[in-house]
Amino acid sequence: LVGALNGIIISRTTIPAFIVTLATMNIGRGIARIYTHAQTIAVLDDPYTFWGMGSILGLPIQLYLIIAVVVLTSFILNRTGLGRHIYATGGNKIASEYSGINVKRVTFFVFVLSGFLASLAGVLTVGRTFTATMIMGDGAEMDAIAAVVLGGTSMSGKGSISGTVIGVIVIGILKNGMNLLGIDSSWQYVVQGIVILIAVYIDYIKSEGSALSAFKAMVGKRA
Repeated sequence: LVGALNGIIISRTTIPAFIVTLATMNIGRGIARIYTHAQTIAVLDDPYTFWGMGSILGLPIQLYLIIAVVVLTSFILNRTGLGRHIYATGGNKIASEYSGINVKRVTFFVFVLSGFLASLAGVLTVGRTFTATMIMGDGAEMDAIAAVVLGGTSMSGKGSISGTVIGVIVIGILKNGMNLLGIDSSWQYVVQGIVILIAVYIDYIKSEGSALSAFKAMVGKRA
């Protein structure tokens, strides 16, 4: 529902997506605080915790769900017309509209899917920790941004699911490694920010190089 709300606002207005999602994130956190009265809620129902701690054939149920999400999203992006429209809309919204793509519908779908996956992550986290707290998920947005950017997704709409998976693994190893080394959590934020800056700068260099190559090719053809 939150994803649908974000999709409606973003697809039908010119308000930046970052601002809309930032606002609804804070609204959600406020509602969680009000609903729980700022207390931790124990979650011990077996059918619920199964999604966090259960296993099938000796493998965690979460692994099956991760594989299912990766396969499904990869199929949508790479094998369907909707996926091509998503890439086109992310790359150039105006050009996509002139090409006949229903940009509003595509944008709405993306944010609904994003909301669904975020809710799934919440269910799995609660099922794994047996608790629900108002601060659960704080800082997760930075982990997501770092993983996606590190995985090669650029602000120009280019990227892949495989790259994102690699980014998630790298961030996970980085954070777990710092925890094992006993590095203070405050420094972990600093390192994560530096990683994001480096990844964005590399993407900037690549974009500049691509633009320069395209310009040289155009000049060469005219010559």
